[in-house]
Amino acid sequence: MRSKNVFKMLTFLTVVGIVTFWGNQVNSQTHTFIESIEGMSTPDTIPEKYPEAYDGPQTVKGLMNAFDAAYNQKFSKAKVVALWDGVAYSSELAIRGEIDARHSRVEWLQMLLQRGITIEDFDAYRIYLSKRHTLAFLEDNPDLRKIGFRGMPVTDDPEAYKVAYIDKLVAKRIEDHKKQMVRAKKQIERAEERIVRAKKHPNPKQVEHARKQIEDATKQLRRAQEALERFQNPASSPQKPKWNRIKKSTYPAL
Repeated sequence: MRSKNVFKMLTFLTVVGIVTFWGNQVNSQTHTFIESIEGMSTPDTIPEKYPEAYDGPQTVKGLMNAFDAAYNQKFSKAKVVALWDGVAYSSELAIRGEIDARHSRVEWLQMLLQRGITIEDFDAYRIYLSKRHTLAFLEDNPDLRKIGFRGMPVTDDPEAYKVAYIDKLVAKRIEDHKKQMVRAKKQIERAEERIVRAKKHPNPKQVEHARKQIEDATKQLRRAQEALERFQNPASSPQKPKWNRIKKSTYPAL
């Protein structure tokens, strides 16, 4: 798992869709963290069709019925790499096989749903399933666990560590929803100001455009509010989210 060969780590940058849910950033020249997922090697493979936006029940069965076949066909393996004080740590696990044995996707999805996380589309599904690989990476590198890597607690209890990791995912998603609310409110305010200006100098097209922006921003605001309510009391939240969907995913591509 541990190697000082930094060049090997850099070769991982060629994989498809490099990203990290917690922010793919370089803290310094010697501190780097990368999560990635690699597509199938055969470009002619056509994955199962899946919905752009999922509005079915927020259950493990519903989500897996919608996305699992395409996920298995589309991706082959996930990689995690960390460069810390000149030492490169890396992990590579197949999408199916070892990672499913270590962290069952059924149990993983159930834990996320129980904590209030909502999986809205295929992007969210693949990102959240891929987080199992990062947890496995941290579990396999005690040197990183000892320093509280990525803000994780220092503990030898594997179950406590897993819970803390899920806590990080939940906290990040809550933060994202709060930021989305702030952006939506600002968009509404700016659109309302444009309507006032447009009425002073009659311009029906500008008024219509601004009203459409208010409508879209209001949907996003309601969507974020209902997601936050689900985090506060996931057990009583509806199995089928009420908000209107937008096609563009708010998740980074992994």
